[in-house]
Amino acid sequence: MEPRFPGEPLGLIAGGGRLPRIVAEAARAHGFEPVVVRIADGKDDDWSDFKGEYFAWGRAGDAVRFMKASGVKRVLACGTVSRRPDFRSILPSLRTLLMLPTAFRIVRGGDDRLLRNVAAFLKAQGLEPVAVQDVEPQLLAPEGPIAGRAADERERAALALGVRVAQTLGSLDVGQAVVASQERVIALEAAEGTREMLHRVADLRARGRVGRNERLALVKVVKPQQDERFDLPSIGVSTILEADGAGISAIGVSAGKSLIIDFDALVVAARDANIAVVGLPRDEASDPSRADVVSGSEP
Repeated sequence: MEPRFPGEPLGLIAGGGRLPRIVAEAARAHGFEPVVVRIADGKDDDWSDFKGEYFAWGRAGDAVRFMKASGVKRVLACGTVSRRPDFRSILPSLRTLLMLPTAFRIVRGGDDRLLRNVAAFLKAQGLEPVAVQDVEPQLLAPEGPIAGRAADERERAALALGVRVAQTLGSLDVGQAVVASQERVIALEAAEGTREMLHRVADLRARGRVGRNERLALVKVVKPQQDERFDLPSIGVSTILEADGAGISAIGVSAGKSLIIDFDALVVAARDANIAVVGLPRDEASDPSRADVVSGSEP
């Protein structure tokens, strides 16, 4: 995606973590001028080198007005949002107050429904939603081996099981991630997110609920019905470290539909942790007979 004119303002709704900064810098390098609206976990991040402002949930209406007044026509959202907006427990600004009936409709249901509602709301406000990968396609996970060593036979079986379960989980709009061994499912991601799920797996292993020699795989895949402009599965160095702490030895993500954050650093972290990281073809990896596809090796 290129700017329609040099210095075109690009709205960036930024949560926490490294991803919003990576996207903002890539957008600027491509000729956009990012306008950063910090929300939720992005509150205390330093964005002094970009135009923007922090907006509490109660000022959501002001955030829209700010972007439009800044000339924004296209907008993307990324970063960590650990808590959903609760418009019933905040004191909204006048502009947000006028939006409350719409806001209540937006936050109902699972994450996928919420994100689709957000996209529809932005479009109704004259803002075109775009995707992270539209700005920086190099963030997309490649197919096959990504980092670390090659997955062994047990890990390939665990990845295949994890993919099948994760796709079912995603079709119900529950979560994107699963931890599995070759024979059973260990943990499912729901509202708590991947990080807390991995902490739970670490606790299970510490309490002897996971076998000492049981090889575990983390799978993160895009939901079948997901709006791919928002919330693609992502992994970074923190994912590697948390997976290592949980005793996970392989990680699989949807090739071409997941984001790799800080690729070079992730490669080093995966090597140091001796974890196999692979990009999974979404359709073929769901077939357990195609273990060669899951491993990234040739048939």
